[in-house]
Amino acid sequence: MTGEKLEVLKRLHKGESATQLSKEFGVGKATISDWKKNRGKIEQFCTTTSEKTIEKRSKTTVSSYEKLDEALFLWFTQERQKGIPITGPLIQEKALQLNKLMDGDVSFTASCGFLDRWKKRHGIRQLTITGEKLSADNKAAVEYLEEFKCIISSYSPQQVYNADEIGLNFKALPTKSLASQEERSAPGFKMDKQRLTVLACSNASATNKLPLMVIGKSAKPRCFKNMNILPVFYRNQKKAWMDRALFKEWFDKQFVPKVKAFNKENGLPSRALLLIDNAPSHPEEMQLVCDDIKAIFLPPNVTSILQPMDQGVLQALKQNYRKMLLRSLLEDNEELTILDKLMKMNSKDVIYWVAEAWENTCKESLQKSWKNLWPELEFVQTVFPPTKENCELLQLVKRMPGCEHAEEECMEEWTAVDDCGHEEYTDEDIVAAVQGTSADLDADDSEEEGDVPTDVVPHTAAASALDLALRYVEQHADATPTDVMFMRRWRNIASSSRFSSLHQKEITDFIS
Repeated sequence: MTGEKLEVLKRLHKGESATQLSKEFGVGKATISDWKKNRGKIEQFCTTTSEKTIEKRSKTTVSSYEKLDEALFLWFTQERQKGIPITGPLIQEKALQLNKLMDGDVSFTASCGFLDRWKKRHGIRQLTITGEKLSADNKAAVEYLEEFKCIISSYSPQQVYNADEIGLNFKALPTKSLASQEERSAPGFKMDKQRLTVLACSNASATNKLPLMVIGKSAKPRCFKNMNILPVFYRNQKKAWMDRALFKEWFDKQFVPKVKAFNKENGLPSRALLLIDNAPSHPEEMQLVCDDIKAIFLPPNVTSILQPMDQGVLQALKQNYRKMLLRSLLEDNEELTILDKLMKMNSKDVIYWVAEAWENTCKESLQKSWKNLWPELEFVQTVFPPTKENCELLQLVKRMPGCEHAEEECMEEWTAVDDCGHEEYTDEDIVAAVQGTSADLDADDSEEEGDVPTDVVPHTAAASALDLALRYVEQHADATPTDVMFMRRWRNIASSSRFSSLHQKEITDFIS
């Protein structure tokens, strides 16, 4: 069976001998050698085939219409998530449409034979599903809890992670604040298009909170010019949505390296489990594997009940961001109105605010979010009152023009998590995804309002400013020795850089 082949290949990669494996699986060493030679084909087959089918199939022959096969399955998965009824003829018609869009074989007819083989490859037993939209299923959630116990039996809370996306309309204000005459008549101001996607990830013990991933439209915003580092993992996509290529890149370049480093630092086995929802923007589970670090999908109809990030974490992140936005807009500045300040905002401002908001998301909130999924964890039993953050945000909202009488209901609507960070794929998006032409090739380098370059700060000006800041910190009642030493370090760096940039003038410098 193909599942056995994949298991043998994994164990060979870990260093087990072919002789031992041939005895255990009852096959000859020559057969194992052939599997090893065809490893690439076997793994490619497994990434595009359901696990149940892999267990049953003995051959790894792929479809002669490989990309079309993958595109059709991506479309089918998306429609199932929406609860739309799917029939065989409907799949055949969609296959013809996608084949035409991909400039495929003109002789392709989407025959009944093609449909049957496609169903077997992807383990689809029943094509017709209920027309009722999928909703949270409490019974399924209870059933999954038993399955989850078995899945995480060999993992500690430090090795189990959850990641999820949220869409952030970063210039959106409370609805009532937009009712003033001045702001309503502002020309060319379109808040609804100013958005980013933010991905947050943490382990169950809240001891490894990974840096956020932020997705914008522009590959190189002008406001990033002259900046060497960002507090987030920034990538771009033409609509600022998550897609499969970007999630795979985040998994390979961020999640795996940081989890391995964390495990090594804390003396943990080099293994981890990432829980994610099965959104169309997430690759297949088989593609999200690196050694003993892997991802698994939560069932589609239980994520709103069980997924930790959906249990108030992303909403708290959004609330923390909104507080920083309002504080910035309400700063005393007689020369600029609130609308002026809002229009001067750029992606760099938002990235630093949302990174700080994530930093301020407390450990207790992250731990508490696992209560529904992992009730056995000791630290999730405590109930933490969420009212303080809400009260602070409400007071800031009431200081906005036109919001003096705002109620908590208005604030909750403003901070509600109503955007999952990924949109419905169009046929064009599906084709781009399977052909590997998403993120960078679809990049939109158009500049946003307020997106001005960051000027280079001269060493001399920096040294003077840091010297003043150092004196301020030294005199502040809330300053700690760590704060002072931090400011002194950067003051000294600026001073050293200033002197090292100077050079002895030559006689030719004085000749015009």
